Amino acid sequence: MEPRRGRRTEVWNWLLQRVTGLFLAYALAVHLWAVHVVSQDQLTWATITARLRDGNAWTIYYSLFVPAVVYHACNGLWGIALDYGPALRLRRWIGLGLWGGATALLIYGYYGLRPLLGGA
Repeated sequence: MEPRRGRRTEVWNWLLQRVTGLFLAYALAVHLWAVHVVSQDQLTWATITARLRDGNAWTIYYSLFVPAVVYHACNGLWGIALDYGPALRLRRWIGLGLWGGATALLIYGYYGLRPLLGGA
């Protein structure tokens, strides 16, 4: 019999997958509204950077959006990998790869957004 991860961890992963999915659906609606309704004919690089540099709700929005996307994607890939029932050793390597990839994506996302949010 294979060792199992704790039931509590499975419940949290399941719950966070649903919460981030709902947040991403909301974030997509906000994005489409902001781009196609509010800034319909004025969408330029200057408009976008000015909106993000104000330090308003857009800063919070993107500060939550990037980690939500990364978590949702990596947790989804982890679930797909587990569906194939890999051996314990391969499961560990997959987990390490996903953690490494998630960390790299968060760092990349942070440094990509930092200039737009007014950081140096």
